[in-house]
Amino acid sequence: MRYGVRGGANVSYLSNRYENDYFVGIDLSQKLIEYGNERLKEKNNCKLYQGDWLDLGSEWKDKFDGVISFQALSWMQEYQKPIDELAKLNPKWIAVSSLFYEGDIEYTIKLKNYYRSSENKEFEEMYYNVYSLIRIRKYFEKLGYNKFEFMPFEIDIDLPKIDHMDIGTYTVKTVEGKRLQISAALMMPWYFIVASK
Repeated sequence: MRYGVRGGANVSYLSNRYENDYFVGIDLSQKLIEYGNERLKEKNNCKLYQGDWLDLGSEWKDKFDGVISFQALSWMQEYQKPIDELAKLNPKWIAVSSLFYEGDIEYTIKLKNYYRSSENKEFEEMYYNVYSLIRIRKYFEKLGYNKFEFMPFEIDIDLPKIDHMDIGTYTVKTVEGKRLQISAALMMPWYFIVASK
């Protein structure tokens, strides 16, 4: 997808866990596709392809039972077009892990990271959006995905705070013992959602 299959790590994990199923990973970066396919060459139930989540093309339509997006949607400018593109593939279900809020409030967060330069700029720009589960559920329903389930991701390990001010996830514990994930100055409310027909 647009923000990547991370060299095939997610596809590799799924192909090991579900050996009787076939998995396809799509990434914008041809370099990551080549790297990932080299790592996956011994497997016969998965492959990576170059492509753009925001322009997937008709060759993928009706090819998948389900589509999974790992940790990418919140880094998009908005969720409607990316979800539209996934729905055009006509899968029975769409699963997403990203940053969500259970209320009817959405956050558009565009950060400028001066620790990292990008494309002749003195900073790297990226989104850290937090989308409303109420709104995204209604959007999936509009697209014909009427069954909607969600659950928060509750991390069960402590992640140490990085020793510099750049982005990087770490955890803090509440008085109740729950771990909150934070990156730089932002809380990271991770959820898993599944929308199905």
